[in-house]
Amino acid sequence: MEGDPGTSHRWRGFARWMLNGGIVLLGASVAFARLPWDAQRTIWAEDGGIFLNDALNGTGWAGIFSPYEGYLHVIPRLGANLVVSLFAVGNFGLAMNFASCLVVSLVALLVFYLSKPFSDSLLVRLCWASLTILVAPGPLETLANFANVHWYLLWLTPWLLLKAARSRTEGILLFVVSLLVSLTEILSVMFLPLFFYGLRDKSKWFARGGLITGIVCQVATTIAFPRSPSSGYPVNVQSVIEGWFLNSSSALLYGSSFNISNLVRSYGPLPVVFAAVPFFLVFTFIMWKGKSSHRILATIMVAASIGTWAATQVVNPQPFFDYASFTDAEWGGFFLSRYSTVPSMFLLALLPLAAAVLLSFSRAAWSAVLGCFLVLQLVFFFPTVVSRSEGPVWSEGVRAGQEACLKDPGLVASGIQIAPRGWFADKVNISCNRLLER
Repeated sequence: MEGDPGTSHRWRGFARWMLNGGIVLLGASVAFARLPWDAQRTIWAEDGGIFLNDALNGTGWAGIFSPYEGYLHVIPRLGANLVVSLFAVGNFGLAMNFASCLVVSLVALLVFYLSKPFSDSLLVRLCWASLTILVAPGPLETLANFANVHWYLLWLTPWLLLKAARSRTEGILLFVVSLLVSLTEILSVMFLPLFFYGLRDKSKWFARGGLITGIVCQVATTIAFPRSPSSGYPVNVQSVIEGWFLNSSSALLYGSSFNISNLVRSYGPLPVVFAAVPFFLVFTFIMWKGKSSHRILATIMVAASIGTWAATQVVNPQPFFDYASFTDAEWGGFFLSRYSTVPSMFLLALLPLAAAVLLSFSRAAWSAVLGCFLVLQLVFFFPTVVSRSEGPVWSEGVRAGQEACLKDPGLVASGIQIAPRGWFADKVNISCNRLLER
């Protein structure tokens, strides 16, 4: 007796969802493992001072659309509200950080899915997906916190806009994801020029519709609730250019602030130039031998790498980014940061793209390029420095808060310390009733 085709189809669909869920969980676990144990349990910046505070003491679920510093942060606020609703206070640290890794892993899965038009090779697409989790500067400040998950959404944006929807269901999915991306990352506006790629292809307008909707909301938010004035430090164009080389190719090749700083102080700009040469050669090869789709993607990746770095410097210029004026002593304080992650990701994406081109010419060269990519990914898997590796550990702060509440019956709430210390909102205020819940 033959089985019901409908039942078989439903089981395949269920199995596919389970497989994807398992992949996301595995990817999140790998991402989470890149942080030291204390950093895994330490809440960083806006995750506690803004998102958790608002979820606990503000407008709750309605606050998902509350502005902060000139724009919306829907996914981080949604994550904070879910953590507050589902977990005990003592577990907020681990829950917030791991949940943000789940988002990053989901981005990786989406990149794997959305990159299919540019390569039929599963391995090439897996490489594009993996750099979301494994890129060298990620754990320094960006990985495992909702405050910086928007950078990974920026990496996802061009892939969303380049993918044609094969069905209405897929189109709705692309619309929803693009909407969430643009409601979280205002810099997604920089990819509007991609609308001219396949302008008449209606299947690409699902994602574009989501992006436009979110950007309109972001612009309205910025007008109504402007961002705080910048530092007022003048933007030095030479420093912006130097900074891109330092925070993209150098970050990928040398892996840490310490290595880059020592190399520059010992040899001057030569190591920085050397680090950029392989990527320049790879880009040139793609433009020479690649198909038109390969050349378009390569151009987008390089433009996005430069554009994201330049945009951050224009929006938030600081003396410690003015590399052109650095003295030898100031080079000793050079550091990679959250601003280094996405420029590195877009640039590193050129290697799998070159492998996609080489697949038609030389299997040996294809393997060599992917091998180099794998080395760059794994050699810096464990970072030497993480911004919150010295705590304060959230669960220890909660225990201290509980003790304070027990010692003083008149105490209404306790402020739980988060990282970085000294930041304007470096505590999460939790009521004693909640701290002492069993």
